[in-house]
Amino acid sequence: MRTAASVAIAGTITAFGLFGAASPALAADRNCYDNYFCVYKDYNYSQSNSMYRINVENKTWSVQLPAMYRADSSWRNYHDRTWRICDYGTFNDTTTISLTNGQGIKQSSAANNRGEGNQLAWC
Repeated sequence: MRTAASVAIAGTITAFGLFGAASPALAADRNCYDNYFCVYKDYNYSQSNSMYRINVENKTWSVQLPAMYRADSSWRNYHDRTWRICDYGTFNDTTTISLTNGQGIKQSSAANNRGEGNQLAWC
C-alpha cells in the first residue's frame, strides 16, 4: 500500500514539475523597483551577478550583504529619499556615491568596490 501511494505521489510531483531544472521564468529577478535603492556587483547595472534592493540603512555590509561589501560597481535609486554609499575607512568616513530619486550611476572609477554600507545622512 505504501509503495503504491509513494509512486502516486512521485508521479504527481513529477507531473507538476517540482523536480528538474529551473525554467527561465524562475530565474533571479535583478530589476530595481520603486521604493528601492539598488546596488549591483557589476558595472552598467549588469544582471548577470549579485544585486541588492535596499530600503533601510545598513552600515554593516560586511555582515548583512557580504557579497556586496567592497564589491559594488553600479547604483540606482528609485526611492523617495537620497541614499549614500559609504566607505567607513580607518580614520574618517567618506561618501562615495549620493543619489536622489531617479538617479543612477553605471560605473565610477572613484567609487568602484569601495562600498561598506549605505545610509541617508552624509557618511
